[in-house]
Amino acid sequence: MSTRARRWAFAGLVAAALLAIYMTSLRQGYEALLALLDLVNRTPPAALDIRPAARRSEINFEVETRRYSADLYQPTDHVLAGIVFIPGAAPAGKEDPRVINFATIFARCRFAVLVPDIIALRELKLLPETARDVADALTYLLSRQDLAPQGRGGVVTSSVGIGPALLGVLEPSLSSQVRSFLSIGGYYDLPRLLTYFTTGHYQAHGVSLNDHPYEYGKWVYALSNASRLEDPREREVFSTLARRKLEDPKAPVDDLLAALGPAGRQIYAFITNTDPSRSPVLMSKLPPRMYAHISELNLAARDLSDLDTRFILVHGFEDATIPYGESIALAQALPPHKANLFLLHGLVHVDVDPGIMDGLKMWRAIYTLLSERYL
Repeated sequence: MSTRARRWAFAGLVAAALLAIYMTSLRQGYEALLALLDLVNRTPPAALDIRPAARRSEINFEVETRRYSADLYQPTDHVLAGIVFIPGAAPAGKEDPRVINFATIFARCRFAVLVPDIIALRELKLLPETARDVADALTYLLSRQDLAPQGRGGVVTSSVGIGPALLGVLEPSLSSQVRSFLSIGGYYDLPRLLTYFTTGHYQAHGVSLNDHPYEYGKWVYALSNASRLEDPREREVFSTLARRKLEDPKAPVDDLLAALGPAGRQIYAFITNTDPSRSPVLMSKLPPRMYAHISELNLAARDLSDLDTRFILVHGFEDATIPYGESIALAQALPPHKANLFLLHGLVHVDVDPGIMDGLKMWRAIYTLLSERYL
């Protein structure tokens, strides 16, 4: 072949490669648009939908004798990448309609979506032990070439689920294997977040809030830690107190306070405090196991500078549950060029209803996630 012919052949290969990249990007952009329309309950006509259907199945898996049940969502077409989906604390867990909807949407985008049944999160308990459940789910996903082709596996999580989810990724056996991490409305500094829950005060990264305490969040947290009280009777009394407050924040609890011991009273003092300047001291006086768990789940205390995982952080400006300053803080703690931060209106914690410009931001976030199928 002559030099000129070789040059033309090479130019043809380059043109074909560029065309393939362009067509892939065009298709990916359209898939991201379809996923966005599903998320905002504006499902496109079937004739315009190029995605495969999704199927959901119940599976059981085992990692080092630890047994789990999970839902596995797969496209009827081939799988391009895998996701372990860890929702936040929700009583329905993997049966929550929002979880089912999200997993189905992204299975139709050719992800295998594994949603493990994590009992602690279903019981509204934020515990560091949950990191082991996440790590095991990731280990199982990555061991399956049919679910994570060429090791393309990641994590999607929301709200307080980010704590155990990210701790699971930090496991030495996984930290270099997990390709992507999508967080929706997650936290970074747990002591700061708990101070916000209890006092309504938040000051960080340009976000300044001076509002009412987050009654539901703080009593869910109180209930989740009732099991950490050593005295069985005190555990029962404090659980009853927290449930009564969850039903009605103004409900009287003097009858139950009288039955609490010193440890229960320390938790109650922290939960009901409304002065942010007193929060650190009251936090330090919590029962030792409870205080240790706050430290373990505090992402701000972790070194994230060596993570090779690509992060997609999505947070709503109007999020009254976890302020968007937390995602800003997490983005700044990650290695340079490893965090894609999307802040937008129309995302109230995990409920979606954006306007046109913020819909474009959400489309970009989805497009970024879909890119992980090929990287």
